[in-house]
Amino acid sequence: MNRINETLASAASAASYDSIIPPLVALSLAVIFGSVALHRTNEPPWLKGRIPIISNSYEYMTDMKGFLERTRIALGQHDLIKVLIGTRRVYMTTTPQHVQAMFRSQREMTSDIFMLDVMAYVWGMSPEELRMWRADRSGRLKNPLPGTEDTPENERLWAGHHHVYSEHLARAGPVAFLTDLFYARFMEKLARTYPLGEWKTVQMLDFFTKDMAEVVLTTFMGTRILELHPDFITRMSEFESIAHHLAWGLPRWMNRHPWEVRDRFHSMTRRYLESAWENFDWSGPDADSEWEPNFGARVTRELAIWMRKSLKPQTAAGLTAAFIIGTDANAIPMTTWSFMEVVKDPSLFKAVKEEVREAFVSDPETGSRKLDKKKLIGLPLLQSVYMETLRMHVSINVTRELTQPMTMGGYRIEKGSVVQAPSTIAHHDENIWGADEHPASEFWGWRHLKYVEEPDESRKTARKPEFTTAGRTSSFFPYGGGVSICPGRHFAKHEIMMTLAILLDRFDIEFLSWTTLDGRESDRAPQNDARYFGAVGMPPDRDMKVRLRRVW
Repeated sequence: MNRINETLASAASAASYDSIIPPLVALSLAVIFGSVALHRTNEPPWLKGRIPIISNSYEYMTDMKGFLERTRIALGQHDLIKVLIGTRRVYMTTTPQHVQAMFRSQREMTSDIFMLDVMAYVWGMSPEELRMWRADRSGRLKNPLPGTEDTPENERLWAGHHHVYSEHLARAGPVAFLTDLFYARFMEKLARTYPLGEWKTVQMLDFFTKDMAEVVLTTFMGTRILELHPDFITRMSEFESIAHHLAWGLPRWMNRHPWEVRDRFHSMTRRYLESAWENFDWSGPDADSEWEPNFGARVTRELAIWMRKSLKPQTAAGLTAAFIIGTDANAIPMTTWSFMEVVKDPSLFKAVKEEVREAFVSDPETGSRKLDKKKLIGLPLLQSVYMETLRMHVSINVTRELTQPMTMGGYRIEKGSVVQAPSTIAHHDENIWGADEHPASEFWGWRHLKYVEEPDESRKTARKPEFTTAGRTSSFFPYGGGVSICPGRHFAKHEIMMTLAILLDRFDIEFLSWTTLDGRESDRAPQNDARYFGAVGMPPDRDMKVRLRRVW
């Protein structure tokens, strides 16, 4: 779940009257209070707007892509700028030292307040529960923050929630298990769906959002969920498309459709949880298993145990819905983009296909072809393609609220202010990412390679590629950063790279055409869907039609 980005990016994808009402209220308040803020001294320059105070807020809420482009131009002249969004003072920066300060600090900056909005409007958390979460100032880590050491363990809600993911999702052991399970289920799915040697015409966006999404879902949530709800994948996509609308907090009468979608999806996840608790044998052989069909993966079962102790049933259903969306909100569009970027470029397609072949080996017991995952994850060009995909197609506004005054770039920033680091700007900085004949604004699969000279098998000197991120790590944050960094990022990396490698090696692929999302022929290649700027992984606004033939 991506906290503030889902909240603030909602208006960027909204086109309805319902979604414009709260921005207009915020703008009115901004006019009343903003003039006072304009006259504070010792602060960075304002982001200029056509209409002072009003136009920046309106554009932020309705055209995030345009807002970020103007912010990019301003940050080309200043390390830090400020803007009023409604009545809230927001500081924008992509300077590496400022970004790292945002990631390091827990005491001076927090993302909790924005997560509370998601809890209230996306999870459906009750006011009573929200008060308990607001009261917990002890932080997410095992040791409470200084000054909160007396917080009872059962009241450390942020830490309890964080512990489930850090222990059962982010660690190497769970990542390896989930990766192996995903690989096995994905290979089985392909074998069932695509008969050996037969050509099939496929809309790849449909393939990733349905076939791949089903494998991800059953990997994390078990197979019972689809037995209970055969249309779960469709409803999941529907919920994912409206989650950001919910985060504005509009009442039901003003935002009826998103509320109805939320209620329907939450009822499905609540039934799933009830069924899992009813059918799981807590004293049987699966009690300590890494996966079983009712709850699915261990991380999901551990989350369910924690939720039963810490949340009301309706809130648990909401968190489960958000967790499900979080398992594919980034990975599915990024896998889609990596496939499209490689297949549309004949030279890159050939090079990556040849490289991934090295990671497939013969099983000594069965003689069948299998993937060496350790070798795969170390392939330099494939890693470069993965990083370039995230650089070009992830857009998040990493956000922190100041819990106490602090100094940034020589300026004093007051408590309650917000600092944002837009990845869209940092990831396209020409000074950091530009290369000869390959500007930062274009996808170039070889961008993250360097070449070293080493002796080959015949002892002749050969240039070999190496993957590198040297000097760029502080300007690359597709998964956020700090204590609230995405805990599923390691699995996501394996999932994206592995899926691309399997498709390139196991299939003959012929590009046919670009199509619109409803299947009509398109005269252009896909672009990032503008509705999702600032809202994590941006899906393509066009589809790719190909022919696939499974060769092994």
